[in-house]
Amino acid sequence: MNHIIKILQKLDRETIAEVYYVGGFVRDLIRHRKPNNVDILVKNYPLSSLIKYLKKHGNVKKNNASFYSKIIFTNGDEEVRISIPRKGDRIGHFFSLKDDAKSRDLTINAMYLPIGKRSKKHVIDFFGGFKDIKNRKLKSIGSALKTLRMDPIRMLRVVSFASWLNYKIDANLFYAIKNSADRFEKVSAGEIRVELVKILLSKKPSRYLKILHDTGLLYYIIPELHMCYGVSQNKKYHKYDVFTHSILACDNTPPDLIIRLAALLHDIGKLQTRKEDSKTGKITFYKHEVVSTRLAGKILRRLNFDESIVKQVSELVYNHMYNYDPEKWTEAAVRRFIRKTKIEVSDLANLDDFPLFLVRRADRLANGLPRKEISYRQKLFQKKIIEIFEKSNVITLNDLVINGKDLMNNFNLKEGPTIGHILNYLLSRVLDDQTLNSEKILIEEASNYLSGALK
Repeated sequence: MNHIIKILQKLDRETIAEVYYVGGFVRDLIRHRKPNNVDILVKNYPLSSLIKYLKKHGNVKKNNASFYSKIIFTNGDEEVRISIPRKGDRIGHFFSLKDDAKSRDLTINAMYLPIGKRSKKHVIDFFGGFKDIKNRKLKSIGSALKTLRMDPIRMLRVVSFASWLNYKIDANLFYAIKNSADRFEKVSAGEIRVELVKILLSKKPSRYLKILHDTGLLYYIIPELHMCYGVSQNKKYHKYDVFTHSILACDNTPPDLIIRLAALLHDIGKLQTRKEDSKTGKITFYKHEVVSTRLAGKILRRLNFDESIVKQVSELVYNHMYNYDPEKWTEAAVRRFIRKTKIEVSDLANLDDFPLFLVRRADRLANGLPRKEISYRQKLFQKKIIEIFEKSNVITLNDLVINGKDLMNNFNLKEGPTIGHILNYLLSRVLDDQTLNSEKILIEEASNYLSGALK
């Protein structure tokens, strides 16, 4: 970044322009953190003149993704975001730094540092941002309601910002979000997804998911989860309601987006499946994993997550309710589980970290009851899985002694989905009985399958 900063320092020295670091760069300097991005403000220099000057030294393009910065300046691999001062919703190089600061959202984002300085003593702080960083608090500049209503995504960004920094949200700002939540329905799914991911990958997502619920924002982001608040469960197995259990499950997973989404949504179908016996008081959620899987897919697609993420999360949600019983599960049943959940040889070195088992562990820890992280049965199950891999010849399609070409040659079939259907049928038969994995037997099984399919 040194080269591009030298260009901006030269702009500051050789023209009437005043160039400042602003926003995150100054905030991170005070926090003793390495900044991820460099934001620059240039005043007393028309935007057209600024662009003309910068084009002599690199590339300039408009920045349509930011409320503040107007252009992005690049030189080789280096990049900075550059803005000119604001006053309310107006932009002008002649506005003052204080005018610009009043137009920003949070005090900790409204500090400036001259481009030629790097010491905290030269920071220009109009609204106490330095103090708020020391107190680890997010506060708005001026009217919080006015600030948030200028751009409703700011409400969610405040919460995601707090989760990233592990800061508290000032009471006035919190209630301003709560009183403005109804405006959030205008925010795009893409903007919501970006900020939600930041919250989910934070150190303690439950704290900020709870804030989303308490402010009313969650109703517009994941209403299905919002409505799980207060949905009680069997006290024998769960200390908390469905909502609290779900957000605590996030805390008990590693910061992996797929696993945290699965942990958050694994019980999302309990509201629809809840039944309580009027005589015994027993509460059940039969087949809630099926409903949860459907709802998880709907939620993730609504938030424009990639289809690969939707698929992986849905599979984890659907499979999280397995109940291994060493007295009842046959070796064939374990092989089918391995096949269904896609456990591979490479996973055996540390099955504790297999994604489905991490979700199951989080589910267990989030019950709020005194239990070990991994149950005795789970340990037995993982041991059995390793044993099955060691003694079984066939677990995947690649382990079958025949393949698609063999089927096409023997039955005069063309390449297509029928081949896949047959191979999956043959694998299911061999998972039940490993001795069936011979060419003669499998060709005969395939013939029987085709005969039945043609009837």
